Amino acid sequence: MPMDFSGLLRRLLTDSHIYFALKVLLAILGLLAFALATGDIQLTVLLSLGVVAGAIAETDDSLWGRVKNLAMTLVCFLFASLCVQYLFPTPWLFAIGLAGSTFLFVMVGALGQRYATISFGSLLIAIYTMLGAAKAPDLFYQPLALGAGALWYGLVSLVWLWLLPYKTLHEQLAQSYFALGRYLLEKSRFFPADEHGAQAIRHNLAQLNINLVNALNLTKTALNARLSTRHQAAPELASLLRLYLLALEIQERATSSHYPYSKLEAELKQGIVLDGFQEVFLQLSEACQRLGYAILVHKPYAHHKRIHWTLEALGDQLEFTHLKQHYPKTLLTPMKFLRRNLSSINELLASAEELQNPAAPPASLPPLARPAPLPLLALLKQHLTPNSMVFRHALRLSLGLVVGYGILQAFSLDKGYWILLTVLFVCQPSYSATRRRLVQRMLGTFAGILIGVPVLWLFPELHLQLGIMGLAAFLFFTQVRSNYSAAVCFITLYVLMAFNLLDGIGFAILGPRLLDTLLGCLLSYALVAWLWPDWQYKRLPTLIANSLSANARYLSAVLASLHRQRDESLDYRVARKCAHLADSELAMAWQSMLVEPSKRRRFLDLCFTLTWRNHALLSYISALGAHRDRLEPIEGLDEISRHISHTLERAAGHLAGEMPARLEGSCPAITPDSSEEQLMLTQQLTLISQLADELLMLANDGQLLTRQGNA
Repeated sequence: MPMDFSGLLRRLLTDSHIYFALKVLLAILGLLAFALATGDIQLTVLLSLGVVAGAIAETDDSLWGRVKNLAMTLVCFLFASLCVQYLFPTPWLFAIGLAGSTFLFVMVGALGQRYATISFGSLLIAIYTMLGAAKAPDLFYQPLALGAGALWYGLVSLVWLWLLPYKTLHEQLAQSYFALGRYLLEKSRFFPADEHGAQAIRHNLAQLNINLVNALNLTKTALNARLSTRHQAAPELASLLRLYLLALEIQERATSSHYPYSKLEAELKQGIVLDGFQEVFLQLSEACQRLGYAILVHKPYAHHKRIHWTLEALGDQLEFTHLKQHYPKTLLTPMKFLRRNLSSINELLASAEELQNPAAPPASLPPLARPAPLPLLALLKQHLTPNSMVFRHALRLSLGLVVGYGILQAFSLDKGYWILLTVLFVCQPSYSATRRRLVQRMLGTFAGILIGVPVLWLFPELHLQLGIMGLAAFLFFTQVRSNYSAAVCFITLYVLMAFNLLDGIGFAILGPRLLDTLLGCLLSYALVAWLWPDWQYKRLPTLIANSLSANARYLSAVLASLHRQRDESLDYRVARKCAHLADSELAMAWQSMLVEPSKRRRFLDLCFTLTWRNHALLSYISALGAHRDRLEPIEGLDEISRHISHTLERAAGHLAGEMPARLEGSCPAITPDSSEEQLMLTQQLTLISQLADELLMLANDGQLLTRQGNA
């Protein structure tokens, strides 16, 4: 079978990691041409270090926003590099400046992702300046060379953005649909699943929802950066916005649960119906993947008609088995609504054919929520407290870099600045993230040295080493966002080439590089384990409380819009997003707890139960949201809604260490009516009410967890 080289090339060029790295490669190739023309290898190496730092400090934005970011980046780079070069001859003054500037840069990062990325790049450029500060011919040589490298990369990136203004947005939106596909694929495992299996699936879905929420948030951020309130959106941008809103609707329907699925196998008594539901989920998952790929490679999406036929066959089979088994309405009705929900997902995916390539932009586009702008000073003051994770991380990193600098001064380590570089990359705001980085850093460094030894021996020619250095930088950026160990391997090779080109000591740096990495990793571990350790059991009560409150608000928004014309208003979307975001943060905290020391994993079973039940609660509310325009209100709905919301708020209050007022009485009786729409509503409210009561009981048990967390 002949290989489709054009398809392979298209896939490579549209891969987000390769796409990002291609800009770096283009900038490095320009530097290689400069080296061949001038013969100045050392300056070329400094310029390439500036390119790497500039790429790491880059944030996604519109063309004008990228210009402003580049200007800010260059100012910060020059300031950081000049300070290092000026203070370098005076160690005690240098240590004070290092601590102060590190704390300042990390705190400025609290103002937003843009500032955090630029701040990290500035700290990186400062350490790059340290590497050659002793041999710099004058005060301005290194700062200007490193800044020029960052400027060169910035110009390449601006031209790239001008030519392909929505390429990043296509990639982020495609990742959202890929995440939806993975979620639907996991959900197909419910058909069938027993009680134990259903809990495990719920837990897996909560973990998959992390990636889904992150992908949708990144897409929204990219859209907000490009949408203007003063001008009409371009047709392509309008199309991408519509596809993003389509993904939000599919997310609500995909996360919805219409029944306790662990009971289906026993109650339906027909495996063929369960197989039919599973097959539809699998086909919808595949359709999401294909739509994501079509968005990624800028190709028209063609929706398969076979999903419609599968849904029709499923409906016929459900009716046929009902005639034989005489299912009660309490089972048949949710199965009908589940099939209807899957049919709606199919229709939404089919509509993407038209949305993907509109002939003209629509007259008006739905607004996207934008974070309320806060004065920068007020935002900074919020984090100037020991309770802030940013403040703690700033102190940890400042101390880590100063201690690392003290070690290299005390033992006269000629190239000990790699201790500082390791601390900068490995030391993260949380213990779990730091531990993962630590292992990845050591493995990557060791692999890079193993590769670097034969490369230095086989390719002694300087221009070849410069080419290998550029290739290593390209490979580093293809892996840095997905495989940190591989990225460290390539950046180690890059560094070995750089040292050999600058000082001719490539082989001599191998041992110190490994030792410095080990010292930096140990120092980073000590900082996060002993200085304000951020154990997850201390955070979980607050996160669960926030998630329960967000679910209560989401339920209120759903019930307030029952039996109205379906719309995706901004307020409704915000309530839904807050519930998903809180659920995602809770699942991430649980995930992080699993890599903490065993003695710090307190109340593990309780936290697991609260986490998966909270996601189950979100799923039952999502089912009401999916059918909110079809469901008919029932008698006493306001009272039922108030009782459930109060139960959830009481549970949140217990976990937050508060004692909210007790609501007298119990949830009003929910009696099914003759209408299928009312029956569906009553059954979902019953499931939500039961789950809310269970969560309240677990929250009472969790008060001990709250007291432990405050201890």
